[in-house]
Amino acid sequence: MSMELEAKGKRASASTSCSILAGDDRLSSLPDPLIHHIMSFMKVRQVVQTCVLSTRWEHLWRSVPCLNIDREEFKTKDRDSEEWEKFADFTDHLLIPNNISIALLDTFQLHIGTDLYCRDGQAARWIRHGIKYSTRQGLLSSSWRIKTLHLSNVYLDSRFMDHVRSGCQYLEDLELKGCRCVFHEITSHSLKNLILKDCGCYRLSAITSHTLQRLVIDRCKRTSDDGLLASIHLLGNGPFRSKLGDDQFKLLDSVSNVTSLYLSDFKAMVPCEEFPEFNNLGTLLLDQCDLSDNFQTLAYFLQSAPNLEKLTLRRCKFSKDPMKNEREGQVEQGCPNQLEVRCKNLKHTEIIYKDHDVQKLVELLLSISGSLPKNNIKLTKVDSPHR
Repeated sequence: MSMELEAKGKRASASTSCSILAGDDRLSSLPDPLIHHIMSFMKVRQVVQTCVLSTRWEHLWRSVPCLNIDREEFKTKDRDSEEWEKFADFTDHLLIPNNISIALLDTFQLHIGTDLYCRDGQAARWIRHGIKYSTRQGLLSSSWRIKTLHLSNVYLDSRFMDHVRSGCQYLEDLELKGCRCVFHEITSHSLKNLILKDCGCYRLSAITSHTLQRLVIDRCKRTSDDGLLASIHLLGNGPFRSKLGDDQFKLLDSVSNVTSLYLSDFKAMVPCEEFPEFNNLGTLLLDQCDLSDNFQTLAYFLQSAPNLEKLTLRRCKFSKDPMKNEREGQVEQGCPNQLEVRCKNLKHTEIIYKDHDVQKLVELLLSISGSLPKNNIKLTKVDSPHR
C-alpha cells in the first residue's frame, strides 16, 4: 500500500522515537482496545503513520473503530488540484477492504474543504463504498455496524439517504455540516441524533423517525427562493414525523415528547387550536424570535407546556405598542386575550435583551405571577449583537 510505504520510509527519521519505544515502551504494552481508543482521538493520516513505531504497531491501524478523514491534514503550498489529488489518492487506498476493516467501524468522519465539496460526488462515493464493502467482511447481516457518521462539505446525491437507511441500520448519530444535500427525505428506524448545519437542503421535505431524540437544524437553506430555515433544536423522545413546509410550526407537529426546545429566528402565527402540546417540555429557549405579535406565540407555549421549568428569551423582538398588531389585524381571531398559564412549576425566566422595550413583557409576566409562585425573573441587557 503506497501510503503505508510512505510512512515506513520515515522510519529512519523516527529513530529517536523507536529508541524510546525499545527502552520503556509502556504504550505498546497496552491491550489493543485501549490503543484503539487512543487512536480514536487522532486523524487518519496520523493513525496510519503509527505503523512505523514498531512491529507491534504495524497493523493496529487497520482495525481502528473510529476513522476521521480530514483534508486539513493534507494542506500544503501545492496548487489546489494537486492537494486534492493527494488527499483523494490517500482516501482511495485507505478504503480498500484489505487495508481498513470497514465492517468494524463504529464512527466514520469525513471532512472536505469548503471549496471542494462537489468534486463530481467523489466523496459521496467513498460513503457508498464503505457501506458496500462493509457487508462483505463477515457481517451476519447486510448492514454496516456504524453508529456515528459525521460529514462536512460533502455533496450528497438523491440516493444518499437510501443507502444510509438500508446499509446503516444501527446508525444513531448523523451530523451533516456545510453539505449540499439533494435527497428528498430523512427516514431512519435507529437515528437518535440528527444535526443539519449550514447545509443546502434544497429538496428536503420530510424527516421521519420513531427513535429521534435530538434534532438540530441550523442555518440550512431549503430552496433558492425561501432563504434560510429557522434554527430549530429539539431534544426529547420520539416518535418524530415532520413535514418541512412553509409554516414553521409544522416542524413542531407530533413532537409532543420533547424535553428541551431551542428556536432561533422564529416567527409564526397559527390559530391556537393548531398549536402542539408539549407535555414533557422542561426547557424553552427563544433566540432572536419575533414576539411582536402581542406575545401570542409566547402565550401558546405557556399554555401548552405544563411542565416547563426554565424559560429564556434571548434578543427577541418585542413590540413597544402591543395594541398596534391588533389594529393591523395581525392577531388571530379566537385566541384568548387573557393568558391562561398551565406551567405552574416555572422556576427561572431570563430575558436577555438589547434595544427593544421589554416593559410590556415584564408587566405581562408580573400580571400572571400569581399563577407562577416559583418563578424568578432575571433581566440582562447586552450591548453586543453577537451570540
